[in-house]
Amino acid sequence: MALVTPYMTEKFIAYISDVVTTNLTFAVWLTDEYTQQAPIGGVQAMLKGSGMKAQMNLSGYFLFTDLAAGAYTVCIEPEFYFPVEETVDTTLLDPKKPVFQIVLKPTPRYPFPANTTLLRGVLKNSVPIADAGVKVTGKTISTVTDYRGEFVLYFKGIKKEAIIVFIQKGSDTKSVGAIIEEGKTVATGIIHFP
Repeated sequence: MALVTPYMTEKFIAYISDVVTTNLTFAVWLTDEYTQQAPIGGVQAMLKGSGMKAQMNLSGYFLFTDLAAGAYTVCIEPEFYFPVEETVDTTLLDPKKPVFQIVLKPTPRYPFPANTTLLRGVLKNSVPIADAGVKVTGKTISTVTDYRGEFVLYFKGIKKEAIIVFIQKGSDTKSVGAIIEEGKTVATGIIHFP
């Protein structure tokens, strides 16, 4: 004869049959490219094709559990960042710390703090041009246009500088000059493309 004693606290009673055991397959850690910290706003993480959503723990990791070893495409749908799809091969992760990091790039809707050095613009021909690459010549600063053709580039450590912005969509390209000044937002207005 076996007796089962439930675990009791002032708030709940947990019986053995209430315990659910899962095995961590991998965790995703998201980082805001601008702040280098955890992202702001709502974020969903799921596996492409299966629709399986990750559970976020109290530390901010998105957890995927009870999966077979293999490669999975993780889809990140954030509120203030561009969506991301990354392939995670669980056989290449450290089994003691199966964490995969993804860096999120802010969209033009991102609530940048006051006095952030920004360059904003809109890319159009007869309609907005989405998914065009926008980068600063000679620097590692880049982004893409959103579905409205809008883009935002942010700068750190620049007092005042003339820059050239290179825009590309397919084989079409265009260059635009601007003067960036610390703590100010510069708007290029509508850039007609190509």
